[in-house]
Amino acid sequence: MDLANFIQDQILFYISIILVLFLPGYFLLMAVFGKKYFSGLEKFVISFGLSIASVNFLLILLGKAGFLITRNSVLIVIILFSAVCWVVSLRITKSLRITRYPLGTANFTKLRNVLVRKLKNCKLIENCKLKIVNLDSRTILIILLLFLTIFIKTAYLKNSIFPTSTDLGHHMYWSKMISETGQLPIYEKSGIIEIAGHYQISDPQPIADFIIGEHLIFSAINLISGIDFISYFPSLILLLTNIMSILAMFILVLKLFENNKIFAQRAATLTLLFIGPLYAIASPQVKFVSGGVIGNILGNLFISLALYFYFRAFKEKESWFLATALFLTAVMFYTHHLSSFIFIFILAFAFVIFLIFNIRNISWHLKSWMKLIFSPPVISCVLLATCYLLLIYAPAYIQTNAVETAVGGPSKATRAGLTFSQLKFSAGEARMALGILGLALLLWNRRRKTYAYSIILGWLIALFAMSLKPQWLYLDIPSGRIANYISYPLAIASAFAFIYIFSYAQNSKNKKYYISPKLLFTTCSLLLVAFIINGFYDNSQSLNAGDNSTEALQTFHASSYLTNSISENDIVLKDHNYITADTWIKLYFMRDYSFPFSRSYFKRYEDLTKKREQCTLQMISGPDSSEGKECFMGTGVNFVMVNPRFDSAQFEKSDKFWRIYAGDEIDIYYRN
Repeated sequence: MDLANFIQDQILFYISIILVLFLPGYFLLMAVFGKKYFSGLEKFVISFGLSIASVNFLLILLGKAGFLITRNSVLIVIILFSAVCWVVSLRITKSLRITRYPLGTANFTKLRNVLVRKLKNCKLIENCKLKIVNLDSRTILIILLLFLTIFIKTAYLKNSIFPTSTDLGHHMYWSKMISETGQLPIYEKSGIIEIAGHYQISDPQPIADFIIGEHLIFSAINLISGIDFISYFPSLILLLTNIMSILAMFILVLKLFENNKIFAQRAATLTLLFIGPLYAIASPQVKFVSGGVIGNILGNLFISLALYFYFRAFKEKESWFLATALFLTAVMFYTHHLSSFIFIFILAFAFVIFLIFNIRNISWHLKSWMKLIFSPPVISCVLLATCYLLLIYAPAYIQTNAVETAVGGPSKATRAGLTFSQLKFSAGEARMALGILGLALLLWNRRRKTYAYSIILGWLIALFAMSLKPQWLYLDIPSGRIANYISYPLAIASAFAFIYIFSYAQNSKNKKYYISPKLLFTTCSLLLVAFIINGFYDNSQSLNAGDNSTEALQTFHASSYLTNSISENDIVLKDHNYITADTWIKLYFMRDYSFPFSRSYFKRYEDLTKKREQCTLQMISGPDSSEGKECFMGTGVNFVMVNPRFDSAQFEKSDKFWRIYAGDEIDIYYRN
């Protein structure tokens, strides 16, 4: 029976992934574009991003319309949306079939001429076969790179997929609240405040640390599959998203350099190598997966997909591409404010760079842009997004004026910019060196006037400036968090540098090398080997991470015990320093984001830039001190969860506390 339940749970889990993360986006893509424009891989990756976007907006609309967000309502809205898109796609396909393939002799003649031209390009049957073999070899290489990428990431996750990370615990609290209440969350939390020398618990106050788009897809999967939040499933969804962001980079590079297909295929394959198996564990890769950094992982996916559509829109002068790019940009603002903020700078830098390199004929470009921007699809998308923002739902960080805290110049040392050595360490030394060379070659190349080169240059230069010199841009954002985004454009620049040097050494007219082929092959091989060694060495530093699932299980058991033992009037305090998976404790109580209250890292109580409450520190470090007693009396805290190896002595000595739960990693004390 247990095996049958396990199989059923797994089937429901995979069905929920398809329904939430692939189905809506695929049918939306077909409804907008039909079956043309995209390859199979592009449809697969873009469908994933559009599904997240669609589900987020649909569930927000569902909640704001007054309907409960339940299993049935989620299934109905997803299936109904997909069905409508499917009907629209059928009409588009039928229309294309009539307009593009009408019966008649002229069309058969045209088709024959195309086939003749294709055959003329293959002068010998052997040459055609050779091209097919090369294509198959490249496909096999790409599959191997993907397999190696997933293998390394899962090798790391096997010891860290157990739900222990701090950030993921915080996020899953809100996702579970959506599932349990059926309503959109109100991002608030209570705190301990001091009024006239007396301590008390405040009423819930708004917080701007979370955005609705980070939580809805997890709630939808939980509701459909029934899988528990305290399980492997949140990390698996993040791993899938991370893999999709890597594939999004792959299709982006293929499109950016599509004018030279051989160059594009080589550059995309090397980009996959540099962002996939190499540095596969370092941030923002699988370490962010295990750490539950949802916003950054989703942000990298949407940045790559949005740039893909912006590029195609302006290059191909297709308004529906621009409308889709704006749609993905909008969902980014509902998913992660930092990613959105960085994306604005990326677009701004790319725009300025394009203007600088095309200043002589900029009037012609502006006219074509105006036609594109003031087209019905784009205007409709902007109007819908504006109405959605003003009339339906605005992200929490807009309501709490969080944007104002991101500008004004660095207010802390951690926001004053990284040193180049720190940035190099964050991105990887080999990737940084080759990426800077790629940046120089992009600037030197005569094709820098194109949209593709402007996008890559804007992406790189914006992140370099924001990471190293934020004061130049009037930013007040932690520089280390910005630096985590630079590995993606550096991978493209590194691939470009490697392929460009190899291609430039060869004369395309007479197929002769400017330098010795053996020397060229040896140099490139050594460079690639050095790069691979550096990337895999970086992976090896984290692969031996220890497993802390035993400690986490004790935390969960103690939390379950305490949940069934206290009343609504009891107040709990825990320690964040020495208890494993302590942020997941709140998922057992579901009373408030700050419940149980927590003794934070000790350095936070010494923050000179912001006055911190001291009660959570004193109630554990000195429960019998005068400050500790006042805090206990004012807040009503009567249960304390601590690690016995570090904080049991002060409670054992006190006659005010009884130990009601004992474990190797966690003790619970009751204050009588």
